[in-house]
Amino acid sequence: MFHKRKQLPKYCLHKPSGRAFVRIGGQMYYLGEHGTDASRREYDRLIGEFIANGRQAFHSQDEILLENLIVQYLNYIDKEVDFCEGRKSSINYVLRCLNELYGKQPASAFGPTALKALRHRWVESGLCLATINNYIGIVKQVFYWGNEEEIIPPEVAGALRMVKQLQKGRTSALVYDAVEPVSDDTVEKTMPFLKPQIQDMIQIQRRISGRPQDICNMRLCDIDISGEIWRYVPFTHKTKKRGKVRELYIGPKAQRILAPHLDRCKDDPERFVFIQKNGKQYSGNNYGGIIAAACKRAGIPHWSPNQLRHAGGKEVRDKYGIEYAQSVLGHANAKTTEIYAKVSSDKAMKVAKEIG
Repeated sequence: MFHKRKQLPKYCLHKPSGRAFVRIGGQMYYLGEHGTDASRREYDRLIGEFIANGRQAFHSQDEILLENLIVQYLNYIDKEVDFCEGRKSSINYVLRCLNELYGKQPASAFGPTALKALRHRWVESGLCLATINNYIGIVKQVFYWGNEEEIIPPEVAGALRMVKQLQKGRTSALVYDAVEPVSDDTVEKTMPFLKPQIQDMIQIQRRISGRPQDICNMRLCDIDISGEIWRYVPFTHKTKKRGKVRELYIGPKAQRILAPHLDRCKDDPERFVFIQKNGKQYSGNNYGGIIAAACKRAGIPHWSPNQLRHAGGKEVRDKYGIEYAQSVLGHANAKTTEIYAKVSSDKAMKVAKEIG
């Protein structure tokens, strides 16, 4: 009896990246731009090797797949790197996207073309230029780490360095204007549509010119309440990995709002001061999401918690000058303060005493 031999793997199109690929033994091999002579020649070469290998998969069985590299990297940062909540959220999102497209591929097969395809996906989804460049940096970091740990060949990470950041005016990615301070009048219009705890978080953040995560990460054990001006040193923050110490000063007005919340933490100073109904900590994302929903109900333009920090910085700069704003905002460079407000602790304490 005659049996037809198994058909050869087909030359296929990977729509997200526009590349040709062939699947052999459950493994995808990318061939280059779909429809080109070069990709057809690469297909013929692989099929020839496949036939010569007895129609068996011929890739190394111990070659690490990208999904496994992702898992190892997540385990590493979970145990050894103290990223802030916002950074962790960004990393998780980026690696989910990376895994969806290329998780089943060998990590060593991921190159500049694949990275640009991932970048194009983010452009098409409407993400802004700065966010996309940040995400590309995260992908590169995963491969740099894999190279450092000798999990993947060094030429893989080296090739990804060739993918440049998107530039304003040379891409269709959105470019947002600089973040503007939110007016106190706009904040007041939002307040009736928020629960008391969120109202207090907003007022405290505005008075200490903190970042959203400074409020979400607040704990009694991190606040020195022994002096006239309270000193708050968050256990984690945006610039901690650079060896920076973050200090915020809490003046009388913010103290009056914060004190009842701290009283509830006396039995457990390490618990978060502001928690949700389910007992979990607020993240910057859901804190901002609650405010966004309130803006919608109030019928006013959306504003974000980070604009409270800009508002605080602007008020300090207008009243006391750039050096005081630099101290309050915790910036090492006055140019950064100018971005926020369009270092010394005594200046920051003076501001906290008078307007905090």
